[in-house]
Amino acid sequence: MKENQELSESPVQPVYTHSYTVEPAEGNAQQELPLPLLVKRILEVATLHAESWGIGYSDLIKKQQVWVLSRLSIEMSRYPRIHECYTLETWIEGYNKHFSSRNFAIYDANGNPCGYARTIWVVIDLATRASVDLSQLEYITRNITDRPCPIDKQSRVRDVHDDSPATHRVGYIDIDLNRHVNSVKYIEHLLDLFDLERYDRQRVHRFEISYANEARYGTPLQLLKAEEAPDNFALEIRDDKTVYCKGRIIFENR
Repeated sequence: MKENQELSESPVQPVYTHSYTVEPAEGNAQQELPLPLLVKRILEVATLHAESWGIGYSDLIKKQQVWVLSRLSIEMSRYPRIHECYTLETWIEGYNKHFSSRNFAIYDANGNPCGYARTIWVVIDLATRASVDLSQLEYITRNITDRPCPIDKQSRVRDVHDDSPATHRVGYIDIDLNRHVNSVKYIEHLLDLFDLERYDRQRVHRFEISYANEARYGTPLQLLKAEEAPDNFALEIRDDKTVYCKGRIIFENR
């Protein structure tokens, strides 16, 4: 993979930048950057930025703590194509005792915006599974920026009613180092609720997901969708007792 990390002179950067190229083996059926891979890049760049501050995985794991993605909203006007370079920029919008809000901009090789993302993060204690007070992370306070993010915050998704939900039993390929379903895998399963013909004629304009609980190996999942407006679907993954995530997908014509 071709990638280039652009660093400022200061070791602590309020805005962090990282560049990639869409390799042929990474492209989807429309020869574009797939949404799940874009989310992986978002997670990666967030981790690299936190690492540069000394509050990333390498440091927090020594205290048995980890950053966990709680909410994600992405809005794209187009997706980079195979062999195209693209750049992610990230910055902290704000935080409180429990949550940190981190935003992203995605640019093409000419510096034109392809889209934006909003994310909400928590720090979890691995022993207790409880959230950690973020006021201990002083770097966040010193590096909040008022740079705007021109997309709406996440919408509210009520319970989704679907008389014939798809099903999936959590397998080995779904779980991560914490032994619960990887956050990107939920997204992949939700995208699979729509057929190839729709993706050929439409792109995902906006995608939202809010994580509620952790599904583990062997969990029988129900994947629900309901069209609330034309090309606007509410989404939910659950079992008989527990909701694991809710989301939304809005399509637009190519």
